[in-house]
Amino acid sequence: MRPLVCLGLMSVLSGAARAQTGPDFGRHRGVPVFVSVQIGGGAGMVAVGGGVRLAHQRLEPEVLVGRVPKRYSGSPLTIFTFKTTYVPLRETLGPHWQMGGGLGGFINYTHGATLLNSKDPRKYPDGYYWFSTRVRTGLYVAPRLSYAGRPSTQHPHPPGLTAYAELGTNDLYFLSRVTNRNSPTLRNILTLGFGSKVSW
Repeated sequence: MRPLVCLGLMSVLSGAARAQTGPDFGRHRGVPVFVSVQIGGGAGMVAVGGGVRLAHQRLEPEVLVGRVPKRYSGSPLTIFTFKTTYVPLRETLGPHWQMGGGLGGFINYTHGATLLNSKDPRKYPDGYYWFSTRVRTGLYVAPRLSYAGRPSTQHPHPPGLTAYAELGTNDLYFLSRVTNRNSPTLRNILTLGFGSKVSW
């Protein structure tokens, strides 16, 4: 019985030691906040925003504002995106690095003169489109790599940096694929984005 108790205490102590030497991504502060920059992924050519980390830093709701320049769309487009990423997979790589995998969903609204309003009776008959062409919803998967800064006396909890990719699709692309099996191809309905987050 005594050897089992000793083994149990050793495992608890070793786990505590690993937790102390693992990356610090804000677990000793209040609710961690972050700012983010993203390229592509349906949020605009470049989008900026921020959010918070909840549920033991596994849930990341955020808001982004993105832009598409005039030369790529006929007139400038502004895209407002709300998205949430859930990160169930996290693996510590040494004292400062962490690798993870997440999945999430988003909804965005695009403002710009080049997009026709699907509910405008002057453009489309009633019921032609049952959804708005300006509002998109979608899903994505998001691998990531994070770095926790080296703590010091002056900065015991330095900012953390996360780089991520997002591969996903939206409702319009998905419905186009389902209703037209020969076109577009699976590759054409996927969106790809890259971004980074700085957290405190």
